[in-house]
Amino acid sequence: MIDSSLNPCVIVAKKNDKKSILRFYKDNHYPARFIGLDRCYLLKVDNNIVASVIISQGNKSQQLDPSITSNNELNLQQSKAPYFLHALLVTPKYRRLGYGEYLLRHVMMRHQSLICFAQESHSQLYLNNGFTKIAGNVFNQCLPPDLINRFQRYSKKKPDLKAFICHC
Repeated sequence: MIDSSLNPCVIVAKKNDKKSILRFYKDNHYPARFIGLDRCYLLKVDNNIVASVIISQGNKSQQLDPSITSNNELNLQQSKAPYFLHALLVTPKYRRLGYGEYLLRHVMMRHQSLICFAQESHSQLYLNNGFTKIAGNVFNQCLPPDLINRFQRYSKKKPDLKAFICHC
């Protein structure tokens, strides 16, 4: 549970915040970068970044197939291109205190149809917050081609990587 006395504040980063955001990731040994049409959300405590997440807008030409559903009640009847949620990071001092979930829920209220990749050890965070694991034969049908390629590249270095989707 987040300590409300710390007065957390989620903000949408502005262009002039880019250097401090990249420094935040670098200082925390996380190889994040902006990939295109991005929006970055920051969670600050005492004016210091304690968590960040980047949302990248998918290419409109690469939309989900609206006819596909799976046994896990994965409803893909969305006509919008998905947003790619990536680089969700909380500084070590604030981990396991609810800050990641707080930031994730903030983003989910603002973006429909989110896709993200996470290591198996982080699966519960996403599953507990309305995401569904994309697996099996639905995988290639759910993800746009650019995200399939990205997932394949990432999973070479992190074989326990999983893909998740949420229609918030």
